[in-house]
Amino acid sequence: MNFRAPTVSSTAHAGLTDHAALLSSAELRRIEAQYGHLDLMRRAGKAAAEFLMTRSQRGDRIVLVAGPGNNGGDAFACAAELRAGGYEPLVVFLAEGMNLPTDARAARQRALDAGVSMVPSLTEFDGASWIIDGLFGIGLKRPLDGAHSDAVRVIARAREAGASVLALDVPSGVDTDTGALVGDVAVAADHTLTFIARKPGLMTGPALDYVGQLHLASLGLDLSDAPTTVTAFCLDDARLLLRPARANAHKGSRGTLAIIGGANGMLGAALLASRAAMRMGAGKVKVAWLAEPHPQVDPLMPEVMMRAAADESAYEDATAFAVGCGMGQSADARRVLAAMLRRPEPLLLDADALNLIAQSKTLKGQVARRTCGTIITPHPAEAARLLGISTAAVQNDRLRAARELATRFNCVAVVKGAGTVVDDGQAATINTTGNPLLATAGTGDVLAGMIGALLAQGYSASDAPRIGVALHGAAADALAARGVRRAVAGDIVGELATL
Repeated sequence: MNFRAPTVSSTAHAGLTDHAALLSSAELRRIEAQYGHLDLMRRAGKAAAEFLMTRSQRGDRIVLVAGPGNNGGDAFACAAELRAGGYEPLVVFLAEGMNLPTDARAARQRALDAGVSMVPSLTEFDGASWIIDGLFGIGLKRPLDGAHSDAVRVIARAREAGASVLALDVPSGVDTDTGALVGDVAVAADHTLTFIARKPGLMTGPALDYVGQLHLASLGLDLSDAPTTVTAFCLDDARLLLRPARANAHKGSRGTLAIIGGANGMLGAALLASRAAMRMGAGKVKVAWLAEPHPQVDPLMPEVMMRAAADESAYEDATAFAVGCGMGQSADARRVLAAMLRRPEPLLLDADALNLIAQSKTLKGQVARRTCGTIITPHPAEAARLLGISTAAVQNDRLRAARELATRFNCVAVVKGAGTVVDDGQAATINTTGNPLLATAGTGDVLAGMIGALLAQGYSASDAPRIGVALHGAAADALAARGVRRAVAGDIVGELATL
């Protein structure tokens, strides 16, 4: 499965593409030190005020909740700009002024000098149109407690009553490097206006239930040359990598994918993968079935060739293999998998192939020793089995899990889910397409067939999964755009022909 990272729009940096650097908190702190906190704070406040002014009226009640650090300074700067624009903002400041960092203290004084009203304790924000979360930013590493956890609950009640919530830079309680929650509570925002650059933790993992719509205010900084190993990857990026078919192309020049799977009771997985592979442009697709007897034809996709897994003709002229869809975990399945791992062609491993590998030190070693392109496509539970950790640990740092898988197994790792991560051991991308229509059985098999078809056509083990994941999500987006509210995996296959 491949879910959407938050919808992203660009504020104050026209022309920024989704294929852009995602900066860690350490990288951002170096940039902040270079430009100066107070100057950036003023720019952030201006960007936030402009965001609010385009979405509200002067008579609307806007309440800003300011914390004890520089994120609170952003809130003060925003309040001062709103006041200058004819608004009457209220700041709830949950700290002592003298305890603020120097630049945040200066921003607070500027807001007071502008006539901004401030109160020192929580209120129930009755009638508020907007609540602005300026509690904590990228530096938060401890759970929210005391007045700050109380503030999160009050903000949640105001949101339930109809207020819109805007988080400044990051929803308080979210780890911007990992996408995990720092503790048990975090601000659930309708919008997050993130500053300078997007952060990996806002694009993947548990944070996606708290970010809302993600907007970027670059604050006038050009970070096109910023060093990073993590970037966002969108549909346009995938289309740039796709090669047009040659005028004299034929089925033999477009590659042959052999899909190995489909044990008794799990035929559908291999059928979905093979249909997706055909729609992704593979010249020929074969299914090597573990089921006995195996299907002789797919009535919905008769172009797919059917063979028994024991039939050597299933593997003849294959330019890539996809192993695991509905494969089961029998002794026969393990034997076939071991044989596939010894082959020199590019190979995708999914589903039960991954479960078998997780159970066997021998198979793990075989995967790691492969010298041609290897792709693994685990969902979080499968990734956890491969790494010997909990599913929660994978979800709490999906980037680290993907890098560990890529390094340990000498492969390109695709950690599926909300904000799918693709890591080739050198660089990682977070996918920006897709939506919860993909949260249904069989969509992972569709993705395996898509990536396998790209491998068969000669795309690299690094490019094939990035393209496949982006198109997979784009198919779900196309369904949603037409008003589809409930989909099955076969619906995704049907969308591929027009992408």
